[in-house]
Amino acid sequence: MVLRYRAYLGGSKDFVERYFSSLEGDRYLAKYIAEVVLGHVKVLTNQGIIPRECGKEVSEALIEVVGSEGEALYRWITGRGQTFEDAFEALEAYLYEAAGRCTGYVAIGRSRNDHIASVLRLYARDRVLEVLRKLLELRRVLLGKAEELRGVVMPYFTHSQVAQCGSASLYFLSYERTFSNVWRLLAQGLELLRENPLGSGAASGSLLDIDRGYIARALCFDSTPLPPYYATGSRLFVLYYLNALALVMLEVSRFAEDMVLLNSLVPRAVLPPVEHVATSSILPHKRNLVTMEIARASASKILGYAAAVQSIYKGLPYGYNLDLQEVNTLLKRTLETTSSTLDVVVDFVAGLSMDSRALLEYVADKPCWSSELVEYVAIKSGRPAREIYLEVAKLFKECEIPQSEECVSRALSAFNLSPQEVWDLIRSKPVEVSIERMLEDARAGLENDRKALKELANLIEGCRAELHKPV
Repeated sequence: MVLRYRAYLGGSKDFVERYFSSLEGDRYLAKYIAEVVLGHVKVLTNQGIIPRECGKEVSEALIEVVGSEGEALYRWITGRGQTFEDAFEALEAYLYEAAGRCTGYVAIGRSRNDHIASVLRLYARDRVLEVLRKLLELRRVLLGKAEELRGVVMPYFTHSQVAQCGSASLYFLSYERTFSNVWRLLAQGLELLRENPLGSGAASGSLLDIDRGYIARALCFDSTPLPPYYATGSRLFVLYYLNALALVMLEVSRFAEDMVLLNSLVPRAVLPPVEHVATSSILPHKRNLVTMEIARASASKILGYAAAVQSIYKGLPYGYNLDLQEVNTLLKRTLETTSSTLDVVVDFVAGLSMDSRALLEYVADKPCWSSELVEYVAIKSGRPAREIYLEVAKLFKECEIPQSEECVSRALSAFNLSPQEVWDLIRSKPVEVSIERMLEDARAGLENDRKALKELANLIEGCRAELHKPV
């Protein structure tokens, strides 16, 4: 028996069915759809709604679909040569063939609306955990680079101009802190993925009082009831992660832009892994940081996906509308693009090195020490800092070319300082002395986050083991 929910409406047209069918697009959700239906079947069996033998038969068929990552269902669909509205409809037809009349019991106490809200949470949770693991790895390699490049002096920019100089450690520590904060934003959102929409029906609940305690144990959901209209009609959790992942990619894009600019401004300063570089088809001297350029473009795509989903969402009346079906694919693309980009960035940072000599040559005629000079003279002489600032500014104003070795030498001589003494001032700043403490704190934070993620992953595996127990 093959169910077609729309059969009583009459005829249909293939091109119309293809237009609104999400069957092929649901493929990546098939495993999770089977898991949610399995949880539902086991609840119904435990509560005596489904006869135990029927529950056992349907559960075995569902476990086969889960074990195949959903492919058992799609092989069956291919063999049937039939179009279904979505994977839920296809799965019910599959179960009728596998378990016969027993499948009819499954329809009580459920709707595709509360089930898809549950399915998306399970899918998003697995993929977010994957992104969190990759962010931990990115933070690890950034800390490794901060340790490795402590003695390298590099330029720091404001308004796209050289402003100050400092240890390269500070650069990589800054990005580690950024990704540490973004990691926490992603982790905090997992609370939204613990919400349990099951039992909410289409919009305002079901007559069945579902055992939420079992669902909590089997799917790692919360046992607290949700307002059903919220459970089925809200995609707040999707919007949260689309925007949180956009933050991840925005920071990745800024790092990529840094690398491209440094590679252009300071020849030989950035020494990227050779696998991340390409040359021109007609300009053999070119060394293009192609992976960083693609990372920038990928960030733009993620921003586009987030904007598209918000545009779809903002005009919908509350409750489920099929417009929400179109959101699912954009969530998938966002998670996949973020995940693959992080793989590339981790590999790039791990293999990156910097040429300290090239960097020093670049800043030799750039007074990136001007603020330190003002502070040093003011502290040493006891004079107001603004007076010293004006004297230094006047010296540069009088130079024909302010950023030149002659002008730099004149400014330093006016205060009886040598270039080496200036670099010593930079290296002795409190923030430079505190680098080891910052590294220790960052390592401790990374380890705490690693432990928390491992505990959560173990908890989820325990829930899956409960779900797959025989009826």
